[in-house]
Amino acid sequence: MLNYAGDWIFPRAEAFKTERELSTHVLSVLEKWFHIEEQVPGFYRGREPVRIDAILVPRDPEPWFDEEPAFGVEFKRPVEDMNLGSYHAWAGQAVDYAHCEFGHHGRLQVFLCPSPMVGYLASERHMTELRQRRANLPAFTEQSELSISARLPAPGDVPEIVRARADKKRRDEQARLDTEDATARSLGFEDDVHRRQEERRFTALELMRLLGQLNVGELMPSRYYGWTLLRSGMPLWSQNRGVHRRFSLKPRTAARDR
Repeated sequence: MLNYAGDWIFPRAEAFKTERELSTHVLSVLEKWFHIEEQVPGFYRGREPVRIDAILVPRDPEPWFDEEPAFGVEFKRPVEDMNLGSYHAWAGQAVDYAHCEFGHHGRLQVFLCPSPMVGYLASERHMTELRQRRANLPAFTEQSELSISARLPAPGDVPEIVRARADKKRRDEQARLDTEDATARSLGFEDDVHRRQEERRFTALELMRLLGQLNVGELMPSRYYGWTLLRSGMPLWSQNRGVHRRFSLKPRTAARDR
């Protein structure tokens, strides 16, 4: 299993102007290995109409486990303010699609591009930046003293009180951060930032393992393999190596051996 943090290439937010631009870019690379159908209609449980971004069929089915391998792909353009809830909703949409019938393809496993891991790593960066801002609270300045005291009575007495409160707030915040770091070090981490990062990565990996059991995988570029299909965090196919594991691409129910 490859390291999500170091081995996979995650797109920058706003790297693509539209979702269509993202899908066109990815599919233009993959068409060398796959027949591609775009905007394929289907039905959820035979009633509600749906439409998946693309269905890919290997040009050479021989190395694959199934006689007629095929899978769906759903794209989502990452944006700067996209929160974890949005990524979870997108993953839920993919789970729904895995229960849909798409014409002669029937039900398909669905691969998300990029991985919902993007949301966790973006959240991780946000937490790190937030903590750095908290650790660098500005000291009480003469200008802030004047602006505050100008709004309050007895200006001669207020600055020292305000200064003391600001300094205490800064000391309390630093003490709390020091305590968090000490706790993290006792657990074997360099500091609390690294503890939170590892916690996020573990949570995200467990999410992808669970989604794999629900017939949802990832389509991501790797530094080693190029574009790669993953399920439960394990590569199934890659641009540079072809089929990694002869696992079925058909949605699984009940027993999940392959």
